[in-house]
Amino acid sequence: MKKAFGIGAAALLVPIAAVLIVPALVDLGFFKSTYLALLEESLHRRVDLGEVRLALLPSPSIRISNLKIFDGPVFPENTFFAAEQIRLRLKLWPLLTGRFDVTECIIDKPVIHLLKQPDGTFNYSDLADKKIPLAKTPKKAAAAKTPEPPVVPLVVPTRMRIKDGRLNFETKGQKPLRIDGIDLSLQDFSGDQPFPYHASFTYPGLKTIFLEGWLSYQESQSALQLKDNYLKVQDLVFPLQGNVSSLSTTPQVNLSLASDRVDAKTIFQILSVLGLAPPDTDVSGPMGLRLTLTGPSNRLLTQVHGRFQNVKVYDKRAAKGHVNGEILIKLPLGGGSVTRRIQGSGRLAARDGEFTNSDLIKKIRRAGGFIGLSKNETRQATTFKNLETEFTIANGFTDFKRIYLSNPQMEVNGAGTMTLDQPNLDLAIETALTAQASARARGSRTATLFKNPEGRIVVPLKITGPVENPTVNLNAEKLAQKGMSRSFDKSFTAFFNPPVRKK
Repeated sequence: MKKAFGIGAAALLVPIAAVLIVPALVDLGFFKSTYLALLEESLHRRVDLGEVRLALLPSPSIRISNLKIFDGPVFPENTFFAAEQIRLRLKLWPLLTGRFDVTECIIDKPVIHLLKQPDGTFNYSDLADKKIPLAKTPKKAAAAKTPEPPVVPLVVPTRMRIKDGRLNFETKGQKPLRIDGIDLSLQDFSGDQPFPYHASFTYPGLKTIFLEGWLSYQESQSALQLKDNYLKVQDLVFPLQGNVSSLSTTPQVNLSLASDRVDAKTIFQILSVLGLAPPDTDVSGPMGLRLTLTGPSNRLLTQVHGRFQNVKVYDKRAAKGHVNGEILIKLPLGGGSVTRRIQGSGRLAARDGEFTNSDLIKKIRRAGGFIGLSKNETRQATTFKNLETEFTIANGFTDFKRIYLSNPQMEVNGAGTMTLDQPNLDLAIETALTAQASARARGSRTATLFKNPEGRIVVPLKITGPVENPTVNLNAEKLAQKGMSRSFDKSFTAFFNPPVRKK
């Protein structure tokens, strides 16, 4: 009995002794001095960290606290990367022989600060520049050389997790962007076969975004290939494909997602958050979408190609109707406002719609000589059977190459521009009354002066000013081409735009 008790007590004391004694046998100071120097030499950045501790419970692990990787020579005091804690989970038996066999790396609350420099480069660009040396401290007097201990082997983990990370993106002259709640999980990392991963983060103004699938790492090309990947944003799920290459230098991105039929309402909510669509436009119905992200990581280009399939659109500042057509938007990553960087083109056609800016219609009707219309005909003048436009976007402007409108009372042809910042119009249009509407205006001043050879009244107009309340006048340039004087222009404009009398 006593012998059995002694054997049991010895069996219990062995693991307890291991917990108490083994941590003292592992030289963690050596671990810090060895691998910190290797990390600095690899990154060409100054690296600092707090304590390095070994824990055997609940499982063997090394815990590194307060890791900081500083920026390069341009911003030497700024922190490029920081982590509250890094945990390296180890296998027990290799540890007892002095070998660090890491099974999992867990990074708690990492923070990455990306800075866009005035010359267009980022604060991580120098990571690929092997010519930039670390700032060296002055050498001390030569001391007796001590023998260097052997390097401790360190095996790369097959699993990695990032918990509650944050990305800060700053560009001079712009509002900083902050992405929170970054979580990443890599399982069974391998350079020989695809491995699964799961990622999520929160973008300002959107629900949590999820990304998952399989990655394949090609060591020879230093590239990650996406396989069976899916992106979930605002309850929409998109297949995602592509690759990220040149990971050891400046990463080259080639990613795309596409769907032939998605909810346009949700897509416009996302685009408005990204600054690519007006926030006060209500859109619903099916549309096709293709989005690509291409180029080097410091000069990324986002492209959005949308195809509208009888989409219902309501814009309180302009019109409502059912829209078909397509639009292409390009947004280069860089400094300056989004409205200045955005580029694009489009061709859209709306049908069976109505203008929502009633004040603008009244001004056009008055300046265009809509005389003798009944109440129903007046309402018809605010509708359209067809509304077509072709346009380009660049340098903060939308350039309408063509504007065409038809309804039971008139046809409109024109062109012009609209600024994207605080939208202002500068449009030149010609309103051509139908034969019936022109006949009702027979004998009027408008009919006498603006009747074309076919007997239709065609009035050139200029629409300028803010979208919410533009000014409508006769087009002085067109009048000059017709040989009409400025004095007549003023009197005619005053005739159709009488001053508002105070009661």
